[in-house]
Amino acid sequence: MGNKERGGSWSHKLLAMVGSRDWTLAREKITPQTISLAKRFYLESVQWLIDEGHARSIEVKVWQQKPNQMGRNLMVTLTDGSKFELPLSEVKK
Repeated sequence: MGNKERGGSWSHKLLAMVGSRDWTLAREKITPQTISLAKRFYLESVQWLIDEGHARSIEVKVWQQKPNQMGRNLMVTLTDGSKFELPLSEVKK
């Protein structure tokens, strides 16, 4: 799989700008490197919000919740400066 290929999303053909590669980490052991990759994949998957002018910035937090489970959280800053937090469900491995 190439670095720019997202895959894993039914909508890949319809919305090439949307989709995350986090599914590629499903069999990985949770390590600092895995957490770093997951964070990068989540940021890539929401970058279109910034590119399309819907958000000013997006902060992603990823952490190890359990030995085989990651958690994630998004903080979105909209173009008007307002912020909202999007706690995402646990990412099970």
